Amino acid sequence: MASEFDFVIVGGGQAGLVVASRLSEDPSVSVLVIEAGEDLTADQRTMIPGMWTQLQSSSADWNMMTTPQKGLGGREVHVSQGRLLGGSAALNGMIFTVSSESNLDAWAQLGNTGWDWARMSKSAAKAYSVTTPSKKVEGGPIQLVVPEEKGKWPQTWRDTFAALGLPADNDPLSGTILGSAFNTEAIDPTTGTRSYPGNTYLIAARSRPNLTIWTQTLVEKVVLEKPSDGKGDAVAMGVAYRGADGRTQTVRARREVVLAAGVLHSPAVLELSGIGDAGLLTSLGIPVVVDNPHVGENLQNHVMSTLSFELADDASADPEYDTIDALARQDPAALAAAMADYARQTGPLARTNCNATGHLPFPGISTPVGRRDLAQLLDDTKRNPGVADDKTAPAFAQAHETYVRKVLQSPALASGYYFGFAGWAQYDAVGKWLTIPAGGAEKYFTIAVLLAHPLSRGSVHIGSASASDPRLAIDPKYLTHKLDVEVLARHVRFADAALASAPPLAARLKRGPASKHGPNAPDGGPGGFADDATGLQLARDFVRDTATGAAHFTGTCAMLPRKLGGVVDPSLRVYGVANLRVCDASVMPLTTQGNTMATVYAVAERGAEIIKAGL
Repeated sequence: MASEFDFVIVGGGQAGLVVASRLSEDPSVSVLVIEAGEDLTADQRTMIPGMWTQLQSSSADWNMMTTPQKGLGGREVHVSQGRLLGGSAALNGMIFTVSSESNLDAWAQLGNTGWDWARMSKSAAKAYSVTTPSKKVEGGPIQLVVPEEKGKWPQTWRDTFAALGLPADNDPLSGTILGSAFNTEAIDPTTGTRSYPGNTYLIAARSRPNLTIWTQTLVEKVVLEKPSDGKGDAVAMGVAYRGADGRTQTVRARREVVLAAGVLHSPAVLELSGIGDAGLLTSLGIPVVVDNPHVGENLQNHVMSTLSFELADDASADPEYDTIDALARQDPAALAAAMADYARQTGPLARTNCNATGHLPFPGISTPVGRRDLAQLLDDTKRNPGVADDKTAPAFAQAHETYVRKVLQSPALASGYYFGFAGWAQYDAVGKWLTIPAGGAEKYFTIAVLLAHPLSRGSVHIGSASASDPRLAIDPKYLTHKLDVEVLARHVRFADAALASAPPLAARLKRGPASKHGPNAPDGGPGGFADDATGLQLARDFVRDTATGAAHFTGTCAMLPRKLGGVVDPSLRVYGVANLRVCDASVMPLTTQGNTMATVYAVAERGAEIIKAGL
């Protein structure tokens, strides 16, 4: 193995492979990528879109748990993060949702010049090409498709939004979605396989002699050197790593080390290297190089609850309203049909089956009653937000709250993010997939409800001085801000009492005491949360009992001015250290409106531009 490279990239995930590919375009620059997991680019569980849940909780997943979550009644919740070449983009749901224009502009207004919507959308466009039924837009390596619409579910979803007076058909890449939208999916239309950096960016770059990739290699820390006179910044010299043979060795970075280990592990590597809260580092026996208490803080994530409704008998018998439930029950005939369809690049295995979405404002915001409800909520939570042990810098906390309040008060901005799914989709108490009830043949339709812009902020920190110790203290503090509970409960109530109760969707769902549903939901089918006297409290209880985290973590190495709680500057440079950058979702100071994958591509492409500009 070579002992030095120009750039050493820690993490061969989504962002790391993009940056490595772009940097290695210059043949005079040598690049090393170090990935802890395996190369599973040929594994069917990675490649077949409909099998996207199969790698979760496997050896390709870091498979962690949160600390007990006070806002969820003390429950610990599963945390999935990719531990393989390609990272979480190799095992996620492939939904490609760009964040909102207002969200990215808010990043820039926090002191991050060059990270607004106008600039970021240009960087993102370098990452993907789009194929629709009518055209193909050539751009970057990631292939996006608008899935072929089968059956009546897509039009039913649109028509239900229209019946509620909401926009029914939005461009999912516009940055200004309000109402229904059908997301693009990261699937190659030619091969019918997942499209991610492992089989796109990497395919083009891997043959380059100036790019080296080490898998199953764990980075233990960044090797830092302090100036001999004790003045000025420390300098990143390389990294210490442990390979399959168990020996710890070092590799030198002639130019820079770039951390791209993800929202949970990038701050962990910083702390193991002596960059973080001095009190924590000292307690673990780690010499303090840079005292920055914001490392690992500002952990944000979307929280979500799901509602699964049994189909009405006529819809269940109608092949135009088919679901994936027979496939989920592993019915032999359904499995055989799905495999036969996939050979023709069609059917449930050729798509994610969850690209129907809704981006909705605060429920009732366009009515006097709804506006009064929100005004009362904002007043109550201003006086008693309910957040405990929040180490966020006060100035950033104020800016964050100002942004979220702006979203809530606007009828044109989304505070709720919904998915429509033709089938059973539920999570158990610890946030893992809950198997569909066995022994039956009933079918389901699910609406997942996500809080688009939570105010609850948590943290992730190491628990020992050893990188070999997999324990991380992951504490997202889900639903600890009172406003999060209230807003999510109102969106759940809207999904049940309005969306699932409006035509034509309402006619496809069973009602009455015999109707089946997901855990903790009221009996009787849609409308269980509708009662004016009790519905809202039932919804509050429901979200506390059922909410889990989406795999949309952000914020732990925030790109902010240091006085606001920043870890990196707008050039992604770690404060207090020369030749060290972070380039992944951990630098996002605010969570995105939807899934983070599209924005991570934009961050990686933008980061590569910045680094290359300095060569």
